[in-house]
Amino acid sequence: MDRSVKAPTGEEMDPEWRQVYIAGGLAVGVSTLTEMAALSIWVSPVFGATPQDVPLHNPFSLYWRIFAAHEIAWPVQAWAGLGTVAVATLAGVAGTAVGTRWVCERAQDMRADRRERRKTRTAARGGQRAARRDKPKALPIDAQARYLARGTETSDLSYQAMVAKAHKLGVVRGPDGAPGVSIGESILDPQMLYGSYEDLHLDVMGPRAGKSSSRVIPALMEAIGPVVATSNKRDVVDATRGHRADLGGQVWVFDPQQVAAEACTWFWDPIAWVAGTDGGADAQVRAAQLAGHFAAGGDADKADSFFDPEGEDLLAGLILAAAVSKKPITQVFLWITDQQEEEPIDVLREHGYQMVAAALNDQYTAPDRQRKGIFSTAKKMASCLKYDKIRPWVEPPKPGEAEREPFDVRAFATSRDSLYPLSLEGKGTAGPLITALTAAVVDAASHEGVRRGGRLPVPMLVALDEAANIVKWAELPKMYSHFGSRGIVVMTILQSWAQGVRCWGEEGMKALWSAANIRTLGPGLADAAFLRDISDLVGAHYEQTSSVTHNKSKDGRSSSRSISRTTEPTLTPSDLAAIPTGRALVLASGHRPVLVRLVPWWERSCKDAVEASNKKFAPKPITDLVDGWNAPPATREEGEQP
Repeated sequence: MDRSVKAPTGEEMDPEWRQVYIAGGLAVGVSTLTEMAALSIWVSPVFGATPQDVPLHNPFSLYWRIFAAHEIAWPVQAWAGLGTVAVATLAGVAGTAVGTRWVCERAQDMRADRRERRKTRTAARGGQRAARRDKPKALPIDAQARYLARGTETSDLSYQAMVAKAHKLGVVRGPDGAPGVSIGESILDPQMLYGSYEDLHLDVMGPRAGKSSSRVIPALMEAIGPVVATSNKRDVVDATRGHRADLGGQVWVFDPQQVAAEACTWFWDPIAWVAGTDGGADAQVRAAQLAGHFAAGGDADKADSFFDPEGEDLLAGLILAAAVSKKPITQVFLWITDQQEEEPIDVLREHGYQMVAAALNDQYTAPDRQRKGIFSTAKKMASCLKYDKIRPWVEPPKPGEAEREPFDVRAFATSRDSLYPLSLEGKGTAGPLITALTAAVVDAASHEGVRRGGRLPVPMLVALDEAANIVKWAELPKMYSHFGSRGIVVMTILQSWAQGVRCWGEEGMKALWSAANIRTLGPGLADAAFLRDISDLVGAHYEQTSSVTHNKSKDGRSSSRSISRTTEPTLTPSDLAAIPTGRALVLASGHRPVLVRLVPWWERSCKDAVEASNKKFAPKPITDLVDGWNAPPATREEGEQP
């Protein structure tokens, strides 16, 4: 609980204090009136009056001699003097006010300039030169920031703290490399907060909340090593691929569904990945992992307790058979559609996989209804393999086809390359292959980290946008905490808590939440139960309230004033549901929650690079592509002809 106390507001003033204020006001008013009268008489000779002895230095003597003893006369010319004094006083007050305001504004500008210069110098040392921008507009929710983490409580999330931590972790970032992943600017202490290169992120924000512009794109622009960014849109690819290519790495856009209209010039062979380079020692495990990605395509709460595990096991056996016989991934789908074809069983037996062959044989010889159920389930899981548009992206070129470059997940882990797996939901989705490719890259990076002494010297960034829609990685919650220790920074981005539950189940989503070090909640949340839990996590603060009691008696009137302290929730569920665009609540491990401002890429130092990349790669509006045609004006009346 925050111990900050909110002062009482709106209560009735204590009568005793009211009397004090009235007495003080009368004293000041009488003194001011006396001085003005004396100044008017003192100035009156200028207008022709007889000079008099006016003791301006003694207000008590003035009051007595003017109003009581009448020793100082009030000539007619004193009225002109009074006007002069009044005008001069008003001019002096106005001049003082204007001058004071100018000085204050100038001092504020100077402080802002000094703060900007400090930020610029600090950013320059880390290659993060801040873009100059107007002071952000304060929002109503910002008032609650004073009850959240502030000052020294967030010092270990600052740029300087992350530089020290990156050095401690042995990160090879270079003189211009970012020390971590930026999160947002603290509201009370306008400094960027960062997650380190061993922190894992979980963002929960509704649609159009700034996930791409304020979180994903800046993270990719700041990344110092290889990056993986999944999405169902092309905006992140267009905005960042130019800069990523300029860093010297290759850009790989995996686009079987033509989300970004990318030509197929390369391929990733999942069967070759299963076969591996270790002589097949772990091929069986990798086959099971690949089958798991196909099986995870559905919702966690709709899985059949018998047919889903059996279908996944069938897929694993067929994938292993394809790997040892060096057949393409599409052969797996052909085998699934022919329940009488026992070639996979024979292949596995020939290569020494007797147990797997026996398991397959059991499924092939199961009772007719049971067998059909198992094969139908496996067929549904692997349905993406039947689409011709997907085949070139996951198979080597056939004789007569144009050459395509193979993608090596192990080489990627030690490069500065960028991988953008793109997919859409619905019929024809390549989601299972997107998940398989992403998981294969992360697995290769993890093994490389172990080989390098425990962690990658240059961290890999993995931004899983639309994670619950197109990257249904069933094992992600269990593996999440493992990634940070290997130098793999993962950002999982969801639109709601319920979306995660639908993908991983209630327990899986809770495990993912617990494993994340940086949890960022943004606008657009509407899950009442989840928001109540977050409100409880944020906690409460103390507020003071006062009450005044009036009493009447034969001796007169009296009053008493009492002050009490109450506990109020800092952010109610309705407050959290109404988080405005540009704000987010960050729950970092070991810290009280902090309110931050999300900083979009156009307010950062990467603005020019993003604009240049968009200009080069983003598609032009349709009106620019059709010669001689312009969109009709927005003001055209109904029925008016163009």
